[in-house]
Amino acid sequence: MIIRKLTATDVRAFRELRAEMCDRHPEAFGQTPEEVHQMSEEKLLDWFAPHDSFPEKFVVAGFEGDRMIGTVGFRREDAVKERHRGFVWSVYVRPECRGQGFSKQLMQGVIEECRIFDGLEMLVLTVAATQTSARALYTSLGFFRVGTIPKGYRLPDGRYIDNEEMILWL
Repeated sequence: MIIRKLTATDVRAFRELRAEMCDRHPEAFGQTPEEVHQMSEEKLLDWFAPHDSFPEKFVVAGFEGDRMIGTVGFRREDAVKERHRGFVWSVYVRPECRGQGFSKQLMQGVIEECRIFDGLEMLVLTVAATQTSARALYTSLGFFRVGTIPKGYRLPDGRYIDNEEMILWL
């Protein structure tokens, strides 16, 4: 697996993978596949392309050949009182590639990169309470649960999913 940060040339592949993750795991991701498909390329690119006013954000992806197989996103909070926090999002590996340590490899890469950001003290993530494998991965990396958001997601079928907040001290 080749791991690298996404660039503007990856927007279409990221859209495809993001729509897949939202379709396969509606309990774990905050959008529907339809919402992802309706987003402009500029909006998707804005999610991970750093710019002058928001330089510390990126999505790291794993590739097998030209095929994107997994992602982990990061963005640092931009408000002065919140700049000590960073947010991890969009952690996903395609089902056929799971069980090979790709998620852990992607997460470890993001964590190590975040350790070099001056003043960044913690990483925060949200995980669906039903995602036991994801929670186990995050715990193995040093994240710990700090709270629950009851009914954090309301799914299109009307069910609710609790979300758990986890942090990692850098």
